[in-house]
Amino acid sequence: MATLAAPNPWLDQHYAAAQTLVRIGRRRRLNLLIAGSGEPTVVFAAGLIGTTLHWARVQRALALKTCTVAFDKAGIGFSDPGPLPRTASAIVEDLRAALTAADIAPPYVLVGHSAGGPQMRLFAFSYPQEVVGMVMVDSSSEHQYRRMDDATGARDGETLRRELRRTYSRLARLARAGALTPGTPDYDRAVGPPSPTLTTAVQTAHAVQRTSPAFWRALRSESAAADSVSSDEVAAARRSLGDMPLIVLTAGKFPPRPEETVAATEARHELWRTMHEEIAALSTRGDRRTVEGAGHSIQLDKPEAVIAATEEVLAMARAG
Repeated sequence: MATLAAPNPWLDQHYAAAQTLVRIGRRRRLNLLIAGSGEPTVVFAAGLIGTTLHWARVQRALALKTCTVAFDKAGIGFSDPGPLPRTASAIVEDLRAALTAADIAPPYVLVGHSAGGPQMRLFAFSYPQEVVGMVMVDSSSEHQYRRMDDATGARDGETLRRELRRTYSRLARLARAGALTPGTPDYDRAVGPPSPTLTTAVQTAHAVQRTSPAFWRALRSESAAADSVSSDEVAAARRSLGDMPLIVLTAGKFPPRPEETVAATEARHELWRTMHEEIAALSTRGDRRTVEGAGHSIQLDKPEAVIAATEEVLAMARAG
């Protein structure tokens, strides 16, 4: 078993319990982690299974420069469950309601990782007057799975996604029955091994979240919508971002799928880069950069790259 991190009061203070629970409906609250002061406010959107914790090192550094906000999506982290389906538009509207409830006014610089990327682009497309810059962190793209399968001439990606959704459904049923218990393979799949970077309190909170049926229902719903309804929403709203400061970070590492040929992996990687070029082209000041040595979660592997890119966008936004 991995050794847990030494006591870390800062980590426990921010990630072992909910921070600011703001009411966005009669029976619903969204968890925000608000730190720092100044304008514009930097808003962090995590990927499919991500929480505020995924931005810990990046947010802590940027909070020294301006106001920052990370949030847990409905049913994820410390946020209450929300109505299904969990589409990109539902996530954006929840976030806007939470920012309003917390009295955090625009302008915003939006930072989105993975599935959080198209969600933040939908925010910018829908409310352009509120957004003055963006950083996309190895962002997903609209209909990316369909495009990747077409690029390789295979349908193994769709098979893998169906298997994942079945797993999410099974874990939701087990969680509802109270059967996700330590020492079982399903618990290990749901929670994962203890992280050497997390304290006991944060690891305990993580385990509670990952054994909640609401987490797996939300994950199943968002995953199912990703290449259909959510992609359609983002594509329909797509518009030029003018000269908005925009930096797109691409992971240098791109792992193969199980039993995938080298040629198929490279075809998908080339398309991934192309899709990121398309995102950068939304703005006349868009710029795509590869972060060598980083995998998909650049904010964990190379947080300094995300910090630097966000500081650059902040400086451009402030300069006008």
